[in-house]
Amino acid sequence: MSSIVRQPVFYPVSVVFLDDSADFLHALRGFFPNAHTHHFFTSQPEARAFIEAHGTSDAGHSPMSGAAWSEFEKRGGNALGQDVMADASRFADVAAIVVDYDMPGQDGLEFLDSVKDANCTRILLTGTADESHAVDAFNAGLIHFYLKKSDPGMTRKLAQALGNAQRKFCAGRGHIGVHGVGAAYADQRTAEVLDELAQRERIVEYYWRPEQNAVLTFDAAGNAGVFLAWDAHDWAAQCDVVTDEGGPAALRDEMEGRRIMPVFWPNEAYRPGMERVEFAVPQPVAGTQDRYVSWTRVDGIELGVGFVTYAMWLRAQLNVKG
Repeated sequence: MSSIVRQPVFYPVSVVFLDDSADFLHALRGFFPNAHTHHFFTSQPEARAFIEAHGTSDAGHSPMSGAAWSEFEKRGGNALGQDVMADASRFADVAAIVVDYDMPGQDGLEFLDSVKDANCTRILLTGTADESHAVDAFNAGLIHFYLKKSDPGMTRKLAQALGNAQRKFCAGRGHIGVHGVGAAYADQRTAEVLDELAQRERIVEYYWRPEQNAVLTFDAAGNAGVFLAWDAHDWAAQCDVVTDEGGPAALRDEMEGRRIMPVFWPNEAYRPGMERVEFAVPQPVAGTQDRYVSWTRVDGIELGVGFVTYAMWLRAQLNVKG
């Protein structure tokens, strides 16, 4: 197993839609109604200005080289990368551009070429006659995806493509765990469980927290939860801490029997005198050996100074517009 793993992170991001047809954009708004992260333009200059203001060219920059790596070597710790939760502007970052091919002035491909430095997914909408241009652009790497407007499943496929773009963009902003810390979260099967949980509980954002080796989740209203994933190594380490810190033998027995999965937040493990410990029922991850997960709603989460959730960002946007 690799000792360096990309950790889970997911949050709302912005999408730019550009089409000279106001009627078509109006129809798209019905399928993509989030007015705070979905931005619709009939004007190419306005769309380009927005992308230049909110696009990012370094989302995929690896912190495993250059100044970031040098700083980590000096500081030490169990995670690389900047903490995206401290970036209050992350929800406005453009993760995808959806452009119509057939537009007056510059066509869609010419427009995308003018913003090709933006680190985002580029999607082209075409008519039947434009498909050959889209294929050439895809093969040249100018676009990542194209759809026919006449396709009856266009909006469903577009929603899927935008979901993939969001996951790809966010993945580039997550912490990188080192020394094997958080390895259980990086496994694809654990990631699938987390995604299913997010859909079921309407979680809109989540972030692996290196200090707790846990994933902090939030729904659109800002209600918090803690997702845990422990493999055999994690279970053994957690049980040993209970013993080393003089914790109850009964607690260790329940943990060793995989009957409870304590949530020690804001700590990573048991500490004497903890005022509150939530207890979750561990759920085995299918297809794995001795890996379990749990998710628990937690009240009173204290965020770091400058940290912003989607709910907090939305309130700020409404106050500005109000």
